[in-house]
Amino acid sequence: MASAKRISKKRSASSNGLQPNPATPRLFIDRCAWSRRLGDALKQANIPFVAHHDKFAPACPDTEWLAVAGREGWIVLTRDQAIRRKANELQAFRDAKLIVFALASGNATAEDTAKLVIQLYPRILSKAAATTPPAMFSVTLAGGINPVR
Repeated sequence: MASAKRISKKRSASSNGLQPNPATPRLFIDRCAWSRRLGDALKQANIPFVAHHDKFAPACPDTEWLAVAGREGWIVLTRDQAIRRKANELQAFRDAKLIVFALASGNATAEDTAKLVIQLYPRILSKAAATTPPAMFSVTLAGGINPVR
């Protein structure tokens, strides 16, 4: 007689009962997009992320963290629209073969940003999976995700 599969009654440590998938790419939250509220929301939603301040000094040049993000396979979330305008950063972005989501609304509150990222996370993953890097997307407060040329 086959033994019955035991089902644990112990709840997961996460609030939603889901465990992170180790194959899911991590979001890298650039220093200009970071807020404690965003970090708390990502933790509560069980979304894997790396905060800039956890890996780099505050004054770390963008070219340096862009290279590391590429090697690690992180999906970048930033407010820095200038990455595509500064020649050295644009080249670092291309060399690192990154997928970047740039928050376009500079006047969004930390709470607005947290809600937006949590809401759009499945679409961010879907866009990232369907895209050949390097690629950059602009994310609007209304929830639009548009390719940046």
